Amino acid sequence: MISITRLFRLGIRFAVWVTPHVKEWHRQRNLNVWEAARHLESRNWSEAEKHLAAALTERRYSAKKRIGFLLDLEKAQRKQGKLDQAEQTARAAIDMAATSGDRALHSRAMEGLVDVQISKERYSDAEQTIRQIASLEAGQAQPDRARLATCARKLGTALLKSGRKEEAFEAFQQAAALAEQAFGANHAETAQSLSQLGMLSRQHGDHEEAQRCLRRALEIHRETSGPESNAATEALYNLAASLEQSGDLAGAVSEYERVLKLKDRQVGGDREEATEVQVHLAGLYVKAGRIAPARELLMQAIGTLERKGGPPLARALEVFADVEERMGRAEDARQWRERAAEIGAMPVS
Repeated sequence: MISITRLFRLGIRFAVWVTPHVKEWHRQRNLNVWEAARHLESRNWSEAEKHLAAALTERRYSAKKRIGFLLDLEKAQRKQGKLDQAEQTARAAIDMAATSGDRALHSRAMEGLVDVQISKERYSDAEQTIRQIASLEAGQAQPDRARLATCARKLGTALLKSGRKEEAFEAFQQAAALAEQAFGANHAETAQSLSQLGMLSRQHGDHEEAQRCLRRALEIHRETSGPESNAATEALYNLAASLEQSGDLAGAVSEYERVLKLKDRQVGGDREEATEVQVHLAGLYVKAGRIAPARELLMQAIGTLERKGGPPLARALEVFADVEERMGRAEDARQWRERAAEIGAMPVS
């Protein structure tokens, strides 16, 4: 007769043996789902799309999970610029969610459609869909404040892109308030709305409010996304621009220098944005009498801008002409201004 102790030890050995086999069986059974999640996290959109499409052919998943797969598929397609396919996928998710009777999934699926509509520049359609989501949430005993916050921010984006800045400002104010309630004061979603509020306040000339919003957004982005993230860099750039426009040139120089250092460190960063910062900073250096560093920045910027031409190049050449004039080369300055005028007069392609 086998003792209880012997049985216990055998049980442990069996558990040790069987556990990795069960895990491997489970992994193989859910391979497409796991691979899709991995590729979504690494932003490998084409591979994520392939595995999500395969997962949707497997019938064993619940309606809730299938809706989740569809919404992840919509994102993967949208990120690749496959906007018509993404819209079809979002509408399939909406239909399935409506049939399931799950209000939260229905709202989430409709928000996926909003993302596609904004990407397709159909801003009035996006506005209409967002208002439908708000109506759907308003009918609930406990509205989803997180979804209302993100939808208010997306409404602000749609209104801003439509040229309706005053309405966009109000939407971003509502988004920031809702995000703070739903996510907390130091959440990335809150920071996104604060960044937009800061940018719009800067455009309206309210630099005190702009700088308040942008400094707070910058602090949150540095904590949540990292000091070298695109979100932090964009907030810092808008802060520098507000300081420049409000007359704080020393403060603007300091922040533009930080932006430029961040741009130089970012892998695969937008060179056009970096050259724009170089030209802004060079102009401020000229005003401060720092001619040598201004000339060095402009030489780098012009080398990049000459490939595309247009108004940004004309602006850089005008600042370069100021540099040449400050260095006592009046004839060279005149030639640079003539070239800038010629480029500025050319039609934009």
